Amino acid sequence: MKIPAVLFSILLATQLLSAQTIPSFSGETLENKTVAIPVDTKGKYTFICFASSMKAQKELESWLDPVYNKFVAKTGLMDEFYDVNVFFIPVFKGSNASMQETVKKKFNETAQADIKSHVLFCNNDLTEVTATLHMGDDNTPYFFLLDKDGNIIFRATGSFSEQKFDAIDDLIE
Repeated sequence: MKIPAVLFSILLATQLLSAQTIPSFSGETLENKTVAIPVDTKGKYTFICFASSMKAQKELESWLDPVYNKFVAKTGLMDEFYDVNVFFIPVFKGSNASMQETVKKKFNETAQADIKSHVLFCNNDLTEVTATLHMGDDNTPYFFLLDKDGNIIFRATGSFSEQKFDAIDDLIE
């Protein structure tokens, strides 16, 4: 049986990451709720999206509708059975760190009400987290699916694809 190269890569990455626990970090949603990952997310699958730049944000945006429709709005057939935490995390580093409050205020003014609990602004520097997770390219968004124990079971980068989303769907019980 031949496995397409993309599917093989996804399966390999899933196997390599299956034992890795997400490093601990915390943040505040636009609703001013503090969330500590992975402590507060245990017991549910958690989909995390990190973006560090405008270029990364453009690719991240290709994920917004599919993730929102399936896990937040639950618009599809059988989607109501998904119980998944979703967090979009803007990453501020170096001189950009001073912009966090301004960006948070703008997000808060413009975001849909049902998205506000899914945008997480981190309280601490994410340098250690990004290094541990090998997120070295600031121009690329990174996506992680955590199992119910906070272990990384899927990792993706870049723009949305049906293959990536199908792999996520297959991993969620």
